Amino acid sequence: MLPPPLRRSIRRFTRCLIVATASTLLLSCGGSGDGSSSTPAVATSPTVAELANICTASGEKSWIAAYMNDAYLFYRDIVAVDPNAYATQEAYFNALIVTSEDRFSFVEPQSVADAFFSQGQDIGYGAVFKLDTDNELRIGYVNAGGPLANLAVARGAQITTLNGTAVSSLSTTQLNALLFPTSIGVSLTLAVIDAGQTVPRTLTVTSTAITEDPVPLARVLPANSANPLGPQVGYLLFNDHIATAESELVAAMSMFQSAGVGDVIVDLRYNGGGYLYIASELAYMLGGTRIASGATFEKLIFNDKHPEETNNPANTIGFQMTSTTGQALPALGLPRVFVITAPGTCSASESVINSLTPFIPVIRIGGTTCGKPYGFIQANNCADAFFAIQFQGVNNVGFGAYTNGFAPTCTVADDFSHQLGDPAEGRLSAALSYTSTGSCPASSLSPNAIAAAAARNGVATSPPTEPVLGRPDHRMRLLH
Repeated sequence: MLPPPLRRSIRRFTRCLIVATASTLLLSCGGSGDGSSSTPAVATSPTVAELANICTASGEKSWIAAYMNDAYLFYRDIVAVDPNAYATQEAYFNALIVTSEDRFSFVEPQSVADAFFSQGQDIGYGAVFKLDTDNELRIGYVNAGGPLANLAVARGAQITTLNGTAVSSLSTTQLNALLFPTSIGVSLTLAVIDAGQTVPRTLTVTSTAITEDPVPLARVLPANSANPLGPQVGYLLFNDHIATAESELVAAMSMFQSAGVGDVIVDLRYNGGGYLYIASELAYMLGGTRIASGATFEKLIFNDKHPEETNNPANTIGFQMTSTTGQALPALGLPRVFVITAPGTCSASESVINSLTPFIPVIRIGGTTCGKPYGFIQANNCADAFFAIQFQGVNNVGFGAYTNGFAPTCTVADDFSHQLGDPAEGRLSAALSYTSTGSCPASSLSPNAIAAAAARNGVATSPPTEPVLGRPDHRMRLLH
């Protein structure tokens, strides 16, 4: 799945100590078999590999304890808890997460994770759901051919009830549980007010397997409708850093190159991340010759138990100039890049922003990104996929301190009254205006955004407050 420059053996972590809650697993060694006294061997703990795939309640929890104590970036801050106090392996894993540092680690069925990242196979209703500025639940994007699209639900529709309960009375946790099932055949009844309508209609939708289109839209636009003969602009709607995105990104960039576009606007508002190699390829195709020869796209910093991983040349990722098939990637060599951002812009999407910032201006239009400079190596055990933060990524100048996210250069709300890719849509309109004028529309700047945008890195002073709806595996910086 990874290109040859990134491919490496996945080491089993074998130098771990089990946290206190799993201390009963320590092995002891007796004396000699003939009963004579001897110096006892030093007690040792079972390794993560030795504990793997013992699929009993205690066995799985012992593996989780070993894995977290060895691989977790924040292992020093884990608070030991009694594993017997937790009914499920997932609950125990969640109890070990250091919530003061970590908003992102999670576990889900391995089959769900593998299908999504390798094949673009998702389970659900086929839409991006958003809470707008009035805390109303809106449809942000609909997958063509998905269950909601087949019921003629489109971007901008408002959902007022779910299974008969008013959306306004549901918490973010409850909304996520209802809107993002992890199995096929789950029915959901909702009341929907379609865009331009006032009367809701009630419909029932059933979850199914959906093939995601990671690059659903790429087109060339005039820079300004008032100046249709001005420089053309490439617009790219990019939703997922998954393996199937590579060929579509190459095709889009080749089209932009042939059209001779002067600027490219990459719409990452709903892109929670994914594979770093996809992000590296995209960053190279945008920056091209503007990027210093031999520059680092992202260096991965692991915990102090694994200096061999931090120092491994394979974990200092360069800007990838070729695809996984060895094809030379088109390089636009842009003098600047525009990205449309939101709290849903996360992880590998933020890597694109951070990696290009030392070389070219990255103008951010929309909202503050999620603030996740961390990443995972998927660890599978007993049919579950565990994603505990294992590394932090830094760019070519060693910067990776953006846990509050990147602030927008121009603050613009999501415009649900227009379709994505429509030049009149609020965020895209602001970006197009900037390409022509060199500045944000006057109405789009708040004092906080001005202050944050003044810094080269544009880091926000506090995390985004907008709730993010979606499964955790859609907010990813994934190495394997």
